[in-house]
Formats: sequence, structure tokens, C-alpha cells
Amino acid sequence: MAEVLNDQRTEWVRQYRHGHALADVWARGLRHVSHSIETQERVFRMSEQLARSGVDRTDLFMALEEADRCVALSTDPHVASEAGYRVISTLVPLALESLAIRADEDESELRALGFDPLAFDGHDPGAYAWVMFELSTRADAERRSRWRRCLSQAFSTPTAIGLARL
Repeated sequence: MAEVLNDQRTEWVRQYRHGHALADVWARGLRHVSHSIETQERVFRMSEQLARSGVDRTDLFMALEEADRCVALSTDPHVASEAGYRVISTLVPLALESLAIRADEDESELRALGFDPLAFDGHDPGAYAWVMFELSTRADAERRSRWRRCLSQAFSTPTAIGLARL
């Protein structure tokens, strides 16, 4: 079943690239910057979510290309993190308190502590943009859920955490 799902996801990425020229240009990467199928899928799904909220896909993919150029000659993951932050923070407001990102932690230890680690490529600014968007979106949803249930609005520790694979 996992192979079928992976084949379906890969096909969806292929079709998305075929239907969106700027997405395809970004997905090809640069000489020293590549994007895994997993990152491409995540960024393309984020693009669709952003488009539904009024963000132009062109703005996203142009910003992602610029971020790739910024990190093309660097091996420092902090450069990728900063570039990914610049991409997403210029397009949407982020719930900054929800952006908990760690590197090279043990995923099972984080789960034991009550976190839901979202592993991603720690060298790809597009992956950083996606994880920051995802963590912020989850925090907003949790905040709305707490409000609907009349629970305290006090800050709570995020349950999702970005886990950069370096």
C-alpha cells in the first residue's frame, strides 16, 4: 500500500510541475541546491493552501528561487533556515511562538516528550519555508480549537516541532 501511495504522490508532483511552469523551474533546483520529491510535494501543497488564501503562486516560487540562489554556495544550514524564513514571512504572518525547530535530534525521544516531529531537509530553504508555514498553521488551528472549547488562551508548548535532517 505504501508503494501505491508513494507512486500516487510522485505522480501528483509530476502533474503539478507539468501544470505550473514556475513550480517546475523551482523544483529543478540549482547546481548545488536540490529538492526531494517529499519537499516538492510539501511546497506544492503549501502553494495551493496559500493560493486559496489569496497569495499568488508566482510570488511564492520567485521567492523560493531567490532563496535557492542565496544558499547555493553555502553548506551552513542556518543560511537555508534564514532564507526559508524570508520566503514565508514575506507572504503570510507566522505564529512565531510556534516555530520550534531542532536539528539532529532523536525523533523517538521527541515523541516520548509529547512532540510530533516534522522531519525535513535541513539544507533546503523550501523545506524550511514549508515547516515554518506548517507549524504556524497548526498553532493557529490549536489556538482556534482552544478558543471554541473555552480553554485558557495562555501560551502552551507546541506539540509539533520541526526536525531538520542535516
